[in-house]
Amino acid sequence: MKIQIIVALVFFAIFAALLPGTHYIYVANADYYMGQFVTVASVLLMWISLFAGFASLFFHKIKKVYQSIANG
Repeated sequence: MKIQIIVALVFFAIFAALLPGTHYIYVANADYYMGQFVTVASVLLMWISLFAGFASLFFHKIKKVYQSIANG
C-alpha cells in the first residue's frame, strides 16, 4: 500500500505544479500555433496526473473488480 500512496503523491504533486503553471504557459505562448499545442498538452498532462493519482490509490479495488469480471 505504501507504493500506491507514494505514486499517488507524485501524481498529485505534478497536478499541483501544473495547476498554476498552465496559466503562465498559456499567457506566454498562446499567440503562437505551437504554443497552443503546448498549452493543451500541459493541461491534458495535468488532468491525467490527477486521475492517475486517484486510480493508484484504488488500484487494488479496481484490480479485484476487473479480475471478477474477466473470470466471470
